[in-house]
Amino acid sequence: DLTANQLVTLPLDGLGGLTHLKLQGNPALSEPFTKESFPRMRVLEVPYAYQCCAYGSCSSLFKTSNQWEAEDRSPEEEDPHKRTMELFPGHADNHYDLDAEDLQLDLEESKLHPTVQCTPSPGPFKPCEHLFESWTIRLGVWAIVLVSLLCNGLLLLAVFASPSYLSPVKFIIGSLAGANLLTGLSCGTLALLDALTYGHFARHGARWEGGAGCRVTGFLSLWASQAATFLLTLAAVQCSLSASCVRGYGKAPSLGKVKAAALGCLLLSSVAAALPLFSVGEYGASPLCLPYPIPDGQPAALGFAVALVMTNMLCFLTITATYIRLYCSLLRGEFGAVWDCAMVKHVAWLIFTNCLLYCPVAFLTFSSMLNLFLVTPEVIKSILLVVLPLPACLNPLLYLLFNPHFRDDLRLLRQRSQDKRSYSQSRGADDTEKSSYDSTQALVSFSDIDHIFEKPNTLGVHPGLDSYSFPSMTLVPCQQ
Repeated sequence: DLTANQLVTLPLDGLGGLTHLKLQGNPALSEPFTKESFPRMRVLEVPYAYQCCAYGSCSSLFKTSNQWEAEDRSPEEEDPHKRTMELFPGHADNHYDLDAEDLQLDLEESKLHPTVQCTPSPGPFKPCEHLFESWTIRLGVWAIVLVSLLCNGLLLLAVFASPSYLSPVKFIIGSLAGANLLTGLSCGTLALLDALTYGHFARHGARWEGGAGCRVTGFLSLWASQAATFLLTLAAVQCSLSASCVRGYGKAPSLGKVKAAALGCLLLSSVAAALPLFSVGEYGASPLCLPYPIPDGQPAALGFAVALVMTNMLCFLTITATYIRLYCSLLRGEFGAVWDCAMVKHVAWLIFTNCLLYCPVAFLTFSSMLNLFLVTPEVIKSILLVVLPLPACLNPLLYLLFNPHFRDDLRLLRQRSQDKRSYSQSRGADDTEKSSYDSTQALVSFSDIDHIFEKPNTLGVHPGLDSYSFPSMTLVPCQQ
């Protein structure tokens, strides 16, 4: 029993005869073990599930083993179980039996369950070979990464580099694209990790979960997700306030006030994303580095996830109520207060898609809070990997495909680039012409000029100064 001893390495010399070994509570002990290290091992408890991959990576086999022991345990075996608890005091929650070795040896030939009972067992959130265990998820994540990076980058260029008027709603849409771009970067980190550890993820899973890379990826993902939700709420509120202020006072909120509100949204997102770094929630509960609850996860992280989902649901309810009020005012014929109906319609599409795609995440959180996991862990993993970041690529697509402002900004950008190109070409031509003039002038001496004026041409016409081209220069009178 080596539980909670802060071990960094485990010397294996002389341990070949062990049959039971407990290593839980040693987070720094992440080295993998092999079957050859413990040839007589029957019950093994390790800090990380990845260390059980050498003894059978299929989680269903471990589940079958536990069910077999629970069904075939007879009342006569209760006394040996009590003796086991006496040998390992203070760990009554671990239900393994020393006398179960006979049962395991009898069933070894039938291959009904693995030889070694190793806990915690691997599963979809603790994979042995691949972080993305399905090619459908792998291709979906890569598609989300590529589309979000390209489309959000193009949207940022069109909004902030265009010479057109930058309205408050347009500024919020551009800021939302920046948050979605960071979501694409965090998903790209996981996709790159899956590619680099393809086929042997168990060797690196423990170090990834406890390392700084997982915390940075989780912080970036949560910050971008919360910033997108808060900015979308700000966009809906700003559209409604603009209509009310223009109708009542003839003046909409200025861009400076909207920038200050957007900065407040980013600060709130930073606070929410920093809480798991201070033990409020957890980024390293799974290799996905998300603070959302997972099956067999720590219950301490559940409260933070529930608070996070409740905050987002409150934001979506505020957005819905605000836009219902705005559309009711528009149905009464008050269109004059809204000068940019295209942006109002675009924000409505954003609200619909983001609310719809967030519903599965909220459902998973509330079901885990009630201990009702109605779907398999594979489905939960696919929702967190594909459905949760999906708005990051759908939001810019809605703007690029259906918003007329993008076509106008793109036309203005193309026109400005053409103007710059023509201006540089004309300036280059002027410089070339001026250099040729200077070289020609250098070849002509003042004696030649005097000779030109003194000698008439064959036609009897005296050429004047206007017959020759000279570079422009400033004339300075001679000093007496």
